[in-house]
Amino acid sequence: MALAVDLACALQSDGYENVVVSPQSELISRLNIAGVRHLSCRRSGILNLWKNIRRLKSLIRSNKPDFVQVYSAEAAWIVGMACKGLDKTSKPTIVGAITGYPRKGLAIKGWRHCDIFTAISKHLRNHVTAEDFPLKCNPWVIPYGVDDKQCYPAYAPSPTWLEQWQRNHPEAKDKFTICVPGAITPLHGLEELVPILTGLLRSDITPHVYIAGDTRKANSAYLDNLKKTFKEAQLSEYITWLGLRSDLRDVLCVCDVSLSLTKEPATWDRAILEALSLGRPVVGYDHGVIGELLETFLPEGCVAPGDSAAVIDTLTQWNTYSPSPGQEVPFPYRITDTAETYKNLYKEMLGK
Repeated sequence: MALAVDLACALQSDGYENVVVSPQSELISRLNIAGVRHLSCRRSGILNLWKNIRRLKSLIRSNKPDFVQVYSAEAAWIVGMACKGLDKTSKPTIVGAITGYPRKGLAIKGWRHCDIFTAISKHLRNHVTAEDFPLKCNPWVIPYGVDDKQCYPAYAPSPTWLEQWQRNHPEAKDKFTICVPGAITPLHGLEELVPILTGLLRSDITPHVYIAGDTRKANSAYLDNLKKTFKEAQLSEYITWLGLRSDLRDVLCVCDVSLSLTKEPATWDRAILEALSLGRPVVGYDHGVIGELLETFLPEGCVAPGDSAAVIDTLTQWNTYSPSPGQEVPFPYRITDTAETYKNLYKEMLGK
């Protein structure tokens, strides 16, 4: 949903009229501010599906859009059904924007209605082209960029925010601070903080980790076991659970480094992209989109997947000298780059 909203707002500012059809969300207010039309639809359910199809068919007939962009196999199926019976001149081009690993089985068949595909990362493009996926052409790789008016290397939190942070988190003083953003799941490898923190302490570096993830959505058994693991390793005092933060940008800025320990290759990681765009150093495993981002922003932050010794070595060096990812957000990682590349795709499909 966030990608659809950001892209629609960016395209609207460039004179491309958009209509976003989605369930209600807290992001809808941004569409209203940008002048993007929003139409609500109901979530899954047989009756809701047929209602959505009829409504979408009416919308397509009355607005005659050049393109309909979908972000899931279910949405692709609904659009495909809505376009049935339309004559060739009225049928829009269906763009399938793939942002995560497609589900196996019958669910994947919805994508067959798409005329062209985009993938949010090179890793995801390579994955879907290697799998049994209903591609009609090689996907365009179009990353989901940041708003570089909000995330840029010279950005700094306000003095008021900094004062409040220092008051609420006195434990950060004189510590080597590490932010670990993301969902609290086994796939994110938080258990590996045990050897990493232990290794830093043995090197006479006193770390403090801020885990920025929504504890309310975490599996309670997994979360309890994770906390027990940290307690048994006598590391609890070096870890603060921040929960879900609306001010993550500021948290990333005040920490010395951000860390990605994903066990499996990720298709996208918004928080790590924001950290790098803010000019903050990141250490992460060299697979999936993390490897892609670090290759562009900060190659010295790449370590072999699962190599906690290499993570410790890199963090130890950066405790003395902190590298900078650069002075500006590079192409194609700005939302304006995302919008421009989509415009190029649309123009190519229209033969312009």
